[in-house]
Amino acid sequence: MIGIVALLIVVGLIVAMSRNRSPRLRPLPDESRDRFARSWQMIEARFIEDPRGAVQEADKAAVMILGERGATLDDEKKVPHEMRMAREAAASDQGRQGTEGMRVAMVHYKRIVDDAVGSERMRRPEGRREVAS
Repeated sequence: MIGIVALLIVVGLIVAMSRNRSPRLRPLPDESRDRFARSWQMIEARFIEDPRGAVQEADKAAVMILGERGATLDDEKKVPHEMRMAREAAASDQGRQGTEGMRVAMVHYKRIVDDAVGSERMRRPEGRREVAS
């Protein structure tokens, strides 16, 4: 009898843990990876002149990437951690921190892009150098 109770507890824990864990995201096809890598480079460049606009574009790109990878975005509890953190950082910026909240949001969005696209695709073309990161 004790063995059955222990087994039920273990099964219950496994089910509970699987519900809280983020689902595995499927990889993007190469064409999508290239498209999102190019898009991200334009978004980053826009940040210098229009931080708020760049953050909005980054959010749209992240939604497209995560949607294409099979993430659940309609339930706040299931939204990937980096997406939640990016949105919180962008929302915290509303006039209190200047562009710092938007910069932090961009860091989180970049992690979403890097994870989906791969860091090798995110490298800048030769001849073009970044000044600061």
